[in-house]
Amino acid sequence: MRTSQSVLSLVSLLGVAGLLAACGSEGVPSVSASGSGSGSGSASASGTVTGFGSVFVNGKKYETNNVTVKIDDESERSCNINPNDSCGIKKGMIVTVNGSFNGSQHTAATVRQKDAVEGLVQSVAADGLSLVVMGQTVLVDNTTIIDDNIPVKNIQNLVAGTDNVEVNGHVRPNGIIQATFIEKKVVGVTPEVRGFVNNHAAGSATFRIGTLTVNYSGADISDMPVPSGNNWDGHFVEVKGTNFASATTTLIATKVELENQGIGTVIDEFEVEGFVTQAGTPNGNVINFTIGTTPVRTTASTEFRGGTVDEIVVGAKLSAEGRFDGSTLIAKHVKFHESVRLEGDATVTGSTLTLAGLPGVTIAVNSQTELKDGKNTITVSDLQGNHVRVRGRVTGSNTVVATRIQLRSSDNDVDLQGPVQSINGSVIVILGVSVDTSVINQFESVSGSSMNRAGFLAEIKVNSLVKVKGKLNGTTVIWDEAELED
Repeated sequence: MRTSQSVLSLVSLLGVAGLLAACGSEGVPSVSASGSGSGSGSASASGTVTGFGSVFVNGKKYETNNVTVKIDDESERSCNINPNDSCGIKKGMIVTVNGSFNGSQHTAATVRQKDAVEGLVQSVAADGLSLVVMGQTVLVDNTTIIDDNIPVKNIQNLVAGTDNVEVNGHVRPNGIIQATFIEKKVVGVTPEVRGFVNNHAAGSATFRIGTLTVNYSGADISDMPVPSGNNWDGHFVEVKGTNFASATTTLIATKVELENQGIGTVIDEFEVEGFVTQAGTPNGNVINFTIGTTPVRTTASTEFRGGTVDEIVVGAKLSAEGRFDGSTLIAKHVKFHESVRLEGDATVTGSTLTLAGLPGVTIAVNSQTELKDGKNTITVSDLQGNHVRVRGRVTGSNTVVATRIQLRSSDNDVDLQGPVQSINGSVIVILGVSVDTSVINQFESVSGSSMNRAGFLAEIKVNSLVKVKGKLNGTTVIWDEAELED
């Protein structure tokens, strides 16, 4: 393998796809991106830091000896990331690791981190599940890592109007930030935000990101298209400033620059994580969609983990891995990230619902739940008596908060996916629902290969992610398939 002598910048979408700085692959031979541990070439991954001992991004290990590290806008430095020195990188931060792979071993050349928003806390929700930072709504859930410098690691201990924070996370299609890491900034605060431009008005030299008004009349905009009317709308940008007025939620910008330049480099093995911002109509297993600003295309041989091709819709949180051909990520596999998946006929009570065959599971619908009938937005009352597909996260032993609910055609299918709570012989419990696997004849491993019941039961443990499928017969579910998920 011959690696390019220069590191090229590939920018996707911070908070949706992170800041990608990818090795060029000029002269690199074509390789298999099957994940089979064969071949070699350039590699890049953008997503959440999940561990150390080197660095793990989206669960994949990258060796980091004498790696170039850059934290937000600090100077680059050479570092060996290990359990005793993370070089300023913390779990939950959004990074891009750029380097190479040889067989199953991945080696980083650079690790770059950038936050989604840094600035003044304007408000904190009473339930502790969201806050507003410099005009940006930030969602917090049980996967968000709260830094030690916030008392009791609870955002309710932040003081609105006084405290500044730095937020790492993924930007959802509606501009809301799903936080992966939050820390309080005591010194060196630089008001900055990354997001989609809307309401651009060239005449007044202003635009908005979330509810933040950006005034760029005195800013460096040399990286941007020449302002005209609303021609910046839809661009994903980084904005830096020196003066944020909380009373008017206005930032006086010093610089505005595009965050999606440099795409064009071929990357042999490329992974991106984030929210789907555009999605076409599937043709068999083939679909074109966008994670952040990164175009993705599946093929007839793409492997789908934790979901199906028809669940690739705007708002879904996914990761995709494959070969980046210079303009599009050709996905070898696509993974769905919400741990809970439910399907069945809905009964609605206020802002909660239950599904036929899963009567013990309570599903909460809140203001952030995306409700869709195809591509149209609906209300929770429209779900009553209809067949639905639910994506969400666990909030209690038998409670779920829905992140997305899709109205489906009438069916007697029932799906139950979640972490295993207990195992007693052949009976497993998921979200309080007991499933007797002795009546199930079809079992699948994480890779999708067939396995027998004994092998399945030997492999699962408490907290293993398992999906079971069945058919509703009266009020009883006849379970007929069980799958291990990753």
